[in-house]
Amino acid sequence: MIERKDVWQSRYYMVPRFFMTLTGLWPYHPILNRCLRFVPIFILCSSILLPQFLYISTMTDTDDLFECMPPIAFTIIFSLKLAMIMVNTKKIKACLKTIEDDWLSLTDSEKAILQRHAIYGQYLTIFYAVFMQLTGFLYMLKSIVLILIEDTSNSTRLAVTKLPFRVEYGHTIDQHFYPILVHCYMTVFSHVTATVAVDTMYYTLIQHACGMFSIVGQSLERISQNSNADFNLKPDKTTDSDYRKALGCLRRHLHVIELAELIESTFTNIFLVSISLNMIGGSICGMQVLIHLNDTKDKTAPFTIYVAISRYIAQLVHLFLQFWQAQYLLDCSTIPYESICRVNWYYTSERCRKILLLIMIRTILPCRITAGKLVTLSIESFGVVLKTSISYFMVLRSFQ
Repeated sequence: MIERKDVWQSRYYMVPRFFMTLTGLWPYHPILNRCLRFVPIFILCSSILLPQFLYISTMTDTDDLFECMPPIAFTIIFSLKLAMIMVNTKKIKACLKTIEDDWLSLTDSEKAILQRHAIYGQYLTIFYAVFMQLTGFLYMLKSIVLILIEDTSNSTRLAVTKLPFRVEYGHTIDQHFYPILVHCYMTVFSHVTATVAVDTMYYTLIQHACGMFSIVGQSLERISQNSNADFNLKPDKTTDSDYRKALGCLRRHLHVIELAELIESTFTNIFLVSISLNMIGGSICGMQVLIHLNDTKDKTAPFTIYVAISRYIAQLVHLFLQFWQAQYLLDCSTIPYESICRVNWYYTSERCRKILLLIMIRTILPCRITAGKLVTLSIESFGVVLKTSISYFMVLRSFQ
């Protein structure tokens, strides 16, 4: 028997629980405990914006703009993720409470279905956490290599290029280079931690909702399995077992739809900003690669190109997983409809058929994850985002 406290101690939710605890977003901790974690992470995540904007105000080279814009976009995205999830703590807690109740109310066969989705979500969150941590390490490695191979002791301008971010701290950058470098490294760490915490929770919630849709579909397929042509079209309600099964499926289906709508309302504004800035950031990353390819005199250009490509790949994976999981939910939300089509509904009572019809009508409108209630996230819309990003890149290239 699974107890409520054991649900979140399982290995399936290890990654989101750890990173949300680290960032102070785990809603079951005391508010003071959460604030002591959230405030430092949020300050580290967003405090780099001021020196980044100061650098833009003092720069004279257009190429520097292409170096500055992607990190600024990522800083805004990651800071917004932290802030929005903290604001929507009640919604996150309601989602987690739903997951707890579902685990405690399922039968063994139903738990096996949900477990398959939970394991899939576990592998996905582990991959994403490792991938983003590796990307953050490569981003910091760039400045380490530049420090080792370049002598910038007499140049404030060159000292800036050795930092992970293009920032402006005034004339003190030469005197306090290493404290500034530590600040930049801690910012990279906070960025990675923030995006892993929020995105892995999103993947976990999506996989749970998909698992529950699969359970509803399996339950529907069990209706009228043993019926034959001698069935009673109008049996008494107390003896109509198919009706009771269909009614239970209807209630559970509405329960899962409420969870999907809660997930959508929690993340929709985050995705609006994330997708918009990622389209622009991806185009600018392409411009960075072209700039360094043309700079044959810079001996660090090959490594800089490698880092820019790695950052673009990480950005692409980050976007793709958001759209892919939304598509996964979109597909799984139609499972009850397909299950009803396979049911021997013609061997059920009239009242049972009405319940099945209600489920089918509701399933015609699948559950969607949107970006600001404007764009439905799916593989198709991901292709549109890529095309738009490439269009921006071609426009920027024409001005080079």
